[in-house]
Amino acid sequence: MIQVFSNTLGEEEIQAARNVINSRWLGMGQECKAFEKELGNYFGTERVLLTNCCTSAIFIAIRALGIGKGDEVIVTTCNFNAIPSAILSVGAKPVFADVDPKTCNILPSEIDRLKTRKTKAVFILHYGGHPAPFDEIKVACGKKIKIIEDSANSVSSKYKGTHCGNLGAAGVFSFDAMKILVMGDGGALIINDEAAFNLAKSLRYLGFPSTTTSGTDSLKQGNLRWWEFELSNVSGRFISNDILASMGRVQLRKLPQFIERRKQVWDYYQKNLSNIPGAITPPEPLPGCTSTYYLYWLKVPKKRDQLANYLKDKGIYTTFRYYPLHLVKYLKSKAHLKNAEEINETMLNIPLHQNLSDADAEKTVSEIRQFFK
Repeated sequence: MIQVFSNTLGEEEIQAARNVINSRWLGMGQECKAFEKELGNYFGTERVLLTNCCTSAIFIAIRALGIGKGDEVIVTTCNFNAIPSAILSVGAKPVFADVDPKTCNILPSEIDRLKTRKTKAVFILHYGGHPAPFDEIKVACGKKIKIIEDSANSVSSKYKGTHCGNLGAAGVFSFDAMKILVMGDGGALIINDEAAFNLAKSLRYLGFPSTTTSGTDSLKQGNLRWWEFELSNVSGRFISNDILASMGRVQLRKLPQFIERRKQVWDYYQKNLSNIPGAITPPEPLPGCTSTYYLYWLKVPKKRDQLANYLKDKGIYTTFRYYPLHLVKYLKSKAHLKNAEEINETMLNIPLHQNLSDADAEKTVSEIRQFFK
């Protein structure tokens, strides 16, 4: 079966992990610190925190930015379900926004329509690696509404020269097994306000003060009873470890070649699928922007499900990302979002990753063309 997602791990990652195992320091240590520094250099910020997954980064960001009971957060409805979960966990309310029918990114006009005096933040997604129209989003938010970026799809995407995830008040990243940069599981959080960053650092590790995370730290500070501790907050344990961080460091060095291959596949699809009656190809990134090409999507009015099953029978796996959150019954939304609901019935993600061979890309195109004959 040709897969939609794939990772590229090899001997270098194995050796990096082996070195950590041989060192016998397996938890959060020097590899985590080094990876955070390298990510900061890559993203252009000093305020990067490595986490055990993107979901943890989302939960931390919501608390660190002061979102709480009675607040509202506008959320792109075609997004990951951890976002409304994090919002609800602090007593706030997710308010779901419709998306652009071509890009699946939030419509800035939706922010104007939905914002109220209770709106504390807008949580946007850069869908499939394509940056959302941030200038227009910023205008719609004004000075008081914070912008949080879901950059799980967009580890190397840039909006007019600035990395996605470093445009707003906070940005979250995913390094799980289905992403481009892979740690097995992992994530990262950027928070640009110093006080919020220090709070996030405490929330990441059991609520300890941001300057003290272990007895060793306490000893270095000159405490004679270094096993004693205090808390700044009540929180969970969302740190990563040196085994996974060592793999992430290798993956970061390989990232440019991953993106180069993904763009080659994207360009091949755009050239060979754009003239099929009954199938609509995605747009290119906005002017001045770059993409990770994490997802490729077709819109297939009336025949999406038939195409998905046809390709499955031909050994090609497809899917749809992301099921509109306002349609999830548990979330009890009464919203009617026309574009997202239309996308939910027509959009299909086909295989796109750096391991995809030319032969598999050609087969995918050939079978799609055959379906529409």
